[in-house]
Amino acid sequence: MEFDPEIRSILEKIKSGEDANSTFDYAWKEGRRLYLDKRYFELHEVFEFQWKKETGGRRLLLHGWIQLAISLNKIFVKPNMRGARMQAEKSKQKFESLGSTGELSSKGDNWNSEIIVFLNELLSLFSGEESWDIEQISRLSLPKFQADGKEWFAPFVFTIE
Repeated sequence: MEFDPEIRSILEKIKSGEDANSTFDYAWKEGRRLYLDKRYFELHEVFEFQWKKETGGRRLLLHGWIQLAISLNKIFVKPNMRGARMQAEKSKQKFESLGSTGELSSKGDNWNSEIIVFLNELLSLFSGEESWDIEQISRLSLPKFQADGKEWFAPFVFTIE
């Protein structure tokens, strides 16, 4: 896939980093900026490059956001009801799994719960395989994207051994 120069530069910086710890903050900051700009597909690409380096709860967090971003893209950018629903369901599974890792901080646990509530609300607006209530979906408040991704986790998660 061909990316615009801005995204290609971000992906190269993530790819060239020594390890996941050295690029997590950068990937998170760029992903947050793309999310706030409603560039969901690009967020997905940036987080996918970082996700490949991760393990444990950090991997689940990024994977949950990747699937949430693709769902939002399939709702608001390139409408595809079936794909949006499927990605939202997968995202919810990732965030539910994240909650049971024992790696979240108390803030992270709260944020995780808020995203699961959002995904439940979103999924309730899909009616089977055939329809969705796009007007109500458009009125949902999208999940907040925290400025510092490390705050999701207990301190030991980012300790370098």
